[in-house]
Amino acid sequence: MILDRTLDNGMRVIAEKLDNVRSAAISISVNAGTVDERKDEAGISHFIEHMVFKGTNKRSALDIARDMDAVGGSLNAGTSRENTRFYAKVLDEHLPTAIDVLSDMVLNPKFDSNDIELEKGVVCDEILMSQDDPDDLVVQRIQELYYGEDPLSRSVLGTSEAVRGFTEDNLRKYMERRYAPNNMIVTCAGNVDPQRLMDEIGERFGDLKPRDIERREYGSARGERQSASIDRSDLEQTHIELAYPSFGFNEECRYPLMVINSLLGGGMSSRLFQNIREKRGLVYSVGSMPVSFFRSGYLGLFASTAAKQAQTVLELMLDEMRKLKQDGITQRELDFTREQLKGNFIIWNEGTSAHASMLAKYACAGMPLMTEDEMLSRLDSIDLESVLRIIPHVCDEDKLCSVFAGKDCSALVEFMTNG
Repeated sequence: MILDRTLDNGMRVIAEKLDNVRSAAISISVNAGTVDERKDEAGISHFIEHMVFKGTNKRSALDIARDMDAVGGSLNAGTSRENTRFYAKVLDEHLPTAIDVLSDMVLNPKFDSNDIELEKGVVCDEILMSQDDPDDLVVQRIQELYYGEDPLSRSVLGTSEAVRGFTEDNLRKYMERRYAPNNMIVTCAGNVDPQRLMDEIGERFGDLKPRDIERREYGSARGERQSASIDRSDLEQTHIELAYPSFGFNEECRYPLMVINSLLGGGMSSRLFQNIREKRGLVYSVGSMPVSFFRSGYLGLFASTAAKQAQTVLELMLDEMRKLKQDGITQRELDFTREQLKGNFIIWNEGTSAHASMLAKYACAGMPLMTEDEMLSRLDSIDLESVLRIIPHVCDEDKLCSVFAGKDCSALVEFMTNG
């Protein structure tokens, strides 16, 4: 059973009662992410996520940790390009504690000047760590190519230059713009009394006043074939990242896309894995993953291999997409993949945290909420025609973006540009 209500100030509260569990997971999601930042605010959504853990007007950072540890709970947060989410998981009897701690962090961050200066160093180190990671590098660069000047091209971490300039005033002004009750969603799943949850949330957030929220304009892909390299003499392998045109999370086509992704590179029986790793032994890591934002997305293909065989691997990846476009898939493959998707979903969704996360994702995207049974029914309804219909769109090489990281990737860029 899912309860879905909205407080008078516009704050949405969603609760799913799950039988046979003794835990509860709760999250507070704010539609405040990278796409909302101005140039001098690059990374401020993520920085605020860090800072709320440093203390509130009534709790120190140690108090926050102790209050959750005292009830055996877990507490965390995450920032994406589209939203920021603060979440906790506790025994059902300690849900009021989790609500109290989370609400205190979100509503009353202290933003001590000394803590801000210390955290600048932490976040700048995180930026440097990301720049040392070739997987992070190619993913960030592929989004820059695919989205161009669109806000979705920006890094969640921001830039060291912007982070170094953050002040308490910057943080509070940004929160005033985005952290309004009518721009926040609470989701909870587990052994929870929905009415009691409503009362707890209403007590802490009910007095907040709604505010006008700046409209977010983003999600336009470049729609052009692009290729780039990241030359790094310290890398032993060549890292390949491809981005094919795809769909947003709010589009029905995302369901047949799940079939294409699983068949292509979503598991050990997938075409990419079997053909490039198992049959030829050219890679350790190869696969695919749909990257879906609310209104836009792409299908990412990835691989890491020795430089001397990188072009061979690249050609094999391109060949798999061309075969998909030319031959499509069979009914037998669809039936196999549909069962794979259902099994993966049920296993992933067994925990209370997964339920709360899924509710938050659908709610933040402004989409109808789905129970587990409804999701399984939706997967069952994917037919062969719907999959075949989207294949030409997904396999469009005229809109393909590619990024390579390694010692010298100029030949790969030239191959993609002229090949």
